[in-house]
Amino acid sequence: MRRYFLFLTMVIIFVSGCADTISEEPIDNESVVIEETTVEEIITADELLDQFIGGEIMAYYINDDRDSFYMTDLPSDPEDFTYCSVGERLDLDNDGENEQIIDGAYGGIYLDARDGKVYVLDEGDGTAFVISHTFFDDKAWIVHSDTTHGGRRMYWFTCYDGGENVVDEFLLAEEYWDDPTGQDAVYSYRDEEITKEEYEKLRMKMLGY
Repeated sequence: MRRYFLFLTMVIIFVSGCADTISEEPIDNESVVIEETTVEEIITADELLDQFIGGEIMAYYINDDRDSFYMTDLPSDPEDFTYCSVGERLDLDNDGENEQIIDGAYGGIYLDARDGKVYVLDEGDGTAFVISHTFFDDKAWIVHSDTTHGGRRMYWFTCYDGGENVVDEFLLAEEYWDDPTGQDAVYSYRDEEITKEEYEKLRMKMLGY
């Protein structure tokens, strides 16, 4: 009997020792590797526009051979007709993020920040293509107007859906080429002739005057 208990005790000690040895070894003898994740910094549209205003980055033209430029490249002398200054920020392309208006000649320049860069969304181009903006039908519209020349008052409306994705555009016009007084003007909206009353109602809705 003593031999039996002695044998049983040795077995228990042996099994216990084996269990301790097994628990101390890594599973399948493989090292545990902790992977490092790098969180890429996300630069917001406002931060990109701030960098442009601060002269840190350039603004680019898309599908255009005109040169990219820094804020410091724009005319900065208030006595200069083409003088540019920092304007307000508004969502002008209906993407939920603000664009930067650079006030200047012919209405200035509208800048859009996306994909890590700043782009020219639109700009004024002479007295026959003065840029402005308006809001109606719950959307922002960019307007180019020609109202200082004889024979016409014309407004081109463009609605964007982010970036350069144009979703709607049309012309609202008053033309009186053969009548300097404007008494016999022809009015049109979306290439269809309309009455003077309809024209004035649409102009008030879209432009507020």
